[in-house]
Amino acid sequence: MQRIPIEKAVRGMVTAKSVLNETGVVLIGQGTELTDGLIEKLKSLDIQNVIVKGRPLDLGVEEKGLEQLYKELEDRFGLVASDKLCTQIKELIKKDLKHRKEETT
Repeated sequence: MQRIPIEKAVRGMVTAKSVLNETGVVLIGQGTELTDGLIEKLKSLDIQNVIVKGRPLDLGVEEKGLEQLYKELEDRFGLVASDKLCTQIKELIKKDLKHRKEETT
């Protein structure tokens, strides 16, 4: 799964998540194959990004591994390591990171 700028979207890509407008209304459902018409409609509605299946584009950004993300998370929460609420938040973020990594593979 990859978030891409709408300008990079091409016909045939498939949405991995529903595309919502700013009020949360679903414009295009998950699993929809993009067409030229749909892409133009999204642009006209000022949609900036879409999340598509797979990793179709090299956006020039090296993706960090899960262990690197965990290390950065530990560093960021280092000053509040003794706070139980912050520890719970950190653990929820770790679960979310793992889930997102699993979705992209």
